[in-house]
Amino acid sequence: MNINELVTNKEELIKLKKAEIKTVKGGLSSITKSNTNEIKGTFKNNENSLERTIIGNTYLWMDSHDDVHAKGCFSKSIKESKGVFHLHDHEFKITSKVGEPKSVYETQIAWKDLGINKSGTTEALFMDTEIFKDYNAQIFNEYKYNRINQHSVGMQYVKIDLAVNDQSYEAEYKVWQDNIDSVGNKEKATEKGYFWLVREAKLIEISAVLAGSNELTPTLTEDKTEAVDNTSKTEPSIDTQKAEQEAQIEYLKQVINNI
Repeated sequence: MNINELVTNKEELIKLKKAEIKTVKGGLSSITKSNTNEIKGTFKNNENSLERTIIGNTYLWMDSHDDVHAKGCFSKSIKESKGVFHLHDHEFKITSKVGEPKSVYETQIAWKDLGINKSGTTEALFMDTEIFKDYNAQIFNEYKYNRINQHSVGMQYVKIDLAVNDQSYEAEYKVWQDNIDSVGNKEKATEKGYFWLVREAKLIEISAVLAGSNELTPTLTEDKTEAVDNTSKTEPSIDTQKAEQEAQIEYLKQVINNI
């Protein structure tokens, strides 16, 4: 869709976006390596539970929906929400729960800590969560061995603006001028010539996924100086090793079936 079509149909497109639940769309082909060793978060291991800090969304980053989330876009929702779920793969089912969120919050983060060669900071959506083995042993092990590095939000749009790089459209061009220099992947937005600025959204859940629409969504790794690991330092039992191997085999089967 070209710029003229976007602006002409803007109101209808916004209505359509507001009518849907946003989850993963496609997933980006290039996963940015976040320097999360510089970011402090919860990291505790117990036999049947884990505590982790995950990033559900990084703001001011154009994702595969052509969206750029503004700073504070989930603030109202977090304040008013009765609870946000921690799921896997956006399956909105009781059996898809991964853990129990302890805290959901927005806070500043340096672009360089996210692996982006850009000075200054942005803001990200964080979740401190307790992950339980009896909820889903396979996902538990994926988190335990630091193999989940992508997340995605399930959300509803509330306030959206269209930004276009075309002076012919005064209102949309102003949104572009006011925000483009803050976008972390400015080159992608410039190549597209437009983006949707998400000013406010309702947060429903955060899911562990294979590849998020926004790739700057890792699990924070262990802080070497402050991490607490309460698991036994002895080798796992044969039964435990067998269970973990079976979980990995089942995971590979699911991946193959989805290809």
